[in-house]
Parts: sequence; C-alpha cells; structure tokens
Amino acid sequence: MIKNKPIKITLFAVAVLLIIFQALVIGVAAPKEYQLIYDWIFYGINFVIIAFLFFLLHSKNQFMKWMQWGFGLALLVANTTFFYHMGDVNMVVSKSEDGQHEVILKEYKKMKDETVRLKRRGFIFGKQTAALTGSSTYKTIEENSFKINWISGDTAIVTYQASEKGALQQRIFSFRSSDYVSYQQVAVSLTGKWLEQENSQNYLMYDAGEMVFAKDGELYYYKAHDTEQQGIFSLVIKSDEKKPSFTVVLNSDCIFGDDGLIMDGGTITIAQVSFDDIENKVYFKE
Repeated sequence: MIKNKPIKITLFAVAVLLIIFQALVIGVAAPKEYQLIYDWIFYGINFVIIAFLFFLLHSKNQFMKWMQWGFGLALLVANTTFFYHMGDVNMVVSKSEDGQHEVILKEYKKMKDETVRLKRRGFIFGKQTAALTGSSTYKTIEENSFKINWISGDTAIVTYQASEKGALQQRIFSFRSSDYVSYQQVAVSLTGKWLEQENSQNYLMYDAGEMVFAKDGELYYYKAHDTEQQGIFSLVIKSDEKKPSFTVVLNSDCIFGDDGLIMDGGTITIAQVSFDDIENKVYFKE
C-alpha cells in the first residue's frame, strides 16, 4: 500500500511508540491505580494502531491478505465494542475561581461503577481518590443531578443525588495544606456560639455533642450522630426533611488552639445541602 520507504519507516516507528504507550498504560499505570482521564484517548490510539498495521503489513499473498483483513476486522470490532461499553463516559472538570485547584468527576454511562473523583497526575492521567457513594446505578452526571460549590477558594463541596428519589449527599474536597493531624475534631472546635455576619439573629451553637442552628426565626436541634466529619476542615450535618441539612467549612483563617478550639478571629462558612442557588453564609465567633 505504502511504497515510500522513509514514510513507511516513520509510520512503523510511530506505531511502535503507540504500542509501547498502550502497554505502559495497561502494565504500569493501571496496577498503580492511575488511569487516563479521557478514555477515548486509549481507544483512539488503538484505532490508529490498527490502521497503521493494516497499511504497513500489506501482503501480496492472497491468503495472507485475507488473514490480515480478518484479523484487522476482529481488532476493529473488539475495540469498537469496548469503546462503546467502557469508553463512553461523562466528565466534569470544575476549577476554583483562581484556577489553582480542580475537581474532576468521571462517570461511566454503561457500567455499574460509582462516579469517581480523579486527582490529576501529569496532563492526561488521574488517580482515583474518592467515589460518590451510591452513584453506581443512578448516573448523577448523566441526570445532571449534582452541584459543585467552591468555598474559601480551596474547598469544593460536591452535592449530588444517589437515587431518583433519594436524599441529597455531599462530598467535600479540601486542597488546603495543613500541619494538623487527622484527629482534629471539627465539631468540638466549634464549641461556642457563631453569629452570621449579615444577620446576627442567625447563629450556630455547639456544646458537648449538641448543636443548635437558628435560621430565620426557627430553631433546629441536632445530635452528634447527625454529623459526619470529612477531613479536618469540614462537617456535614444531615437531617430529615423537617430540618435543614448543611455543611460547615472552617475557612482558611481558622487556627486550632492547644485546646482544640478555633482561636479568635477565625470564621466559618455554612452551605445548605441543596441544588438551589442559596448563598453561602460566613459566621464569626461571638
């Protein structure tokens, strides 16, 4: 097919390099839990390799020619089938306002895998660091039932629905560097009364495992079992439909004292667990 020798050598070298790349993806990256962020790259390279080999390994023998056609067709069908089932993904890349941080969510449309969060490694690779619990059957991104909310420039709150009629869930991803150890207790650090900056009638109060949230003239009470700490800078407060669910994020100005409490001058942000466009509110300690 291709008679020009330099071109043929060049194409053959490119094909070899692509095959080596695919081998590294499967044999080196995958065992270390790295994956291509965009799966179409892998299958696209396969299509290119198949095309290159078809043109480069052309034989004049009729039998060998038919063998090449059959083998090439089999590879083409196999790659297309895998691409249809495993390469069809939904991707979300959300960046912080300053562009310094990003959240990558990846969802397989036709597979019963949970939607995962990838941490970028290099330009096209990512490593799975978390999964959205319950998203294996209900495709959150496909149904557009999610929201990503950036707080304090270094914390992303992912609100999502894990089933058609299920309650909203949240995952918090913090990019803030810290020397603190993992056993810092966010709930305990909130001990005291916190007032909303724009309306001091709204407040959050915590003491000995009990929490009171005052919002628009209503009082809501929570126990320790209603809270879930995620990382060392955020606390998710879950409840039923009768009480609001919300997330408390310690802002970057928060410093833990020796007693485990937030020192004076620190502020927190409260974000409602909702798909509605509700403004986050900043609170300061009384």
